[in-house]
Formats: sequence, structure tokens, C-alpha cells
Amino acid sequence: MRLTHFAFALTFLLLCITGYLAWEGQEAKRGAMNEVALLKKKQEAREMASPNVSSMMPLPSAPAASITPPAPGAIAAPSPPSIAPPSPPSIAATSSLPGGGLTVPTSIRTAEAKGINTNTLTPLQKQVQDAKPIAKVKTVVKEQGFVIIDAGSKQGIQKGLAFDIRRGDAVLAKVRVTETVEENESVADLDLASIPAGVSIEPGDEIIQPVGR
Repeated sequence: MRLTHFAFALTFLLLCITGYLAWEGQEAKRGAMNEVALLKKKQEAREMASPNVSSMMPLPSAPAASITPPAPGAIAAPSPPSIAPPSPPSIAATSSLPGGGLTVPTSIRTAEAKGINTNTLTPLQKQVQDAKPIAKVKTVVKEQGFVIIDAGSKQGIQKGLAFDIRRGDAVLAKVRVTETVEENESVADLDLASIPAGVSIEPGDEIIQPVGR
């Protein structure tokens, strides 16, 4: 009796497995057929999107125009444009020239022909330029921040006096005489804050009295 039950159960299990395998095969077949159908639809859509070359109408081509070149000498070469020379800048006749008592001529060319200097200095530049030199820079010791000037006690240089260093019409630096004062030579400390950027003190620069600012 038990053997019959076991055989029946085994037969039922085999039937179930067989049915499941058959169902799984049908599903796989159905999936493959769906995939083939999808590929066919994509192919048809691609063929419809791409134009058929044979069905396209050719565009009409324009006939080539015949152009006859002009005869030699028929076209004249363009003449270069005439450029008028620039007129010299004029200066107002009411401006004063350095030295006073003169008025600026109507043009710089006329002023230069008369030997008049048209470079106008500011009052401070004129004051610096007209200052009487007291001495000259003899040696510059940049590392220590001082200069040696070629004047001393014999020229009235004393400890603590302040001076300007001049070159042309510009003040390059301020200095103050230290305790080293000899008969014809003195040492003066540089005021480094008074030296403009990019300017260096050189031997031969002149020592003048401080200029008011």
C-alpha cells in the first residue's frame, strides 16, 4: 500500500515537472517571437525614414553663364587717395612761456623757429631747477642707506642738516647729515621713503637746500 502511494506521488511530481518545462519552453518561444517581431518593426521604420534615392527628383541645374573678359586697358587703375599733411597743433595766444613777458605764438613750429622753449615747468620744478647746488654726491652705499657728499665743515656743512638730492628739475631723495663731517667730505643718511619707485641715486647728483612742497 505504501509502495503504491509512493509511486503515485512520484508520477504526479514528474507530471508537474514536465508541465513546468513545457510552459517554460512556450514562454521562451513566445519571447523569441516577440523579439523577432520588434526587430522587423525597427527595420521597417528605418527603411521608411531613409529616402529612396531612385524616387528623388534631380534639381534643375542653372546654365553656365558665359562671361567675356574686358579688353586690355578697358579698366583704369584706381588712383591712390590723396592724403593731406597734418597741420601743426596750434597753441592759444594767451598762454605764457617760461621766463614771463612772452606769449605763445600761433604754432609750435613758429615758436621753435624763434628759439623759444615750449616745455612749461611747474612752479615746483622751476624752484628745484633754479636752486643753487651746495655739493654733489660722491659715493653711494646702497646697502647701508647713505651717501658721501663732496662738501664738509669748510663749506658750512654741519651734523643734522637736511638737504634734497636733485637731478635736472626733479628731487630724487631727501638726506640728513650724520655725525661724520670732515673738512671737505660728509656722510648723509638717505630717507628711503622719499625715493620714488624705480629711482636710484647716482654719483654726480646734486645736493640742494630743501625745496618747499
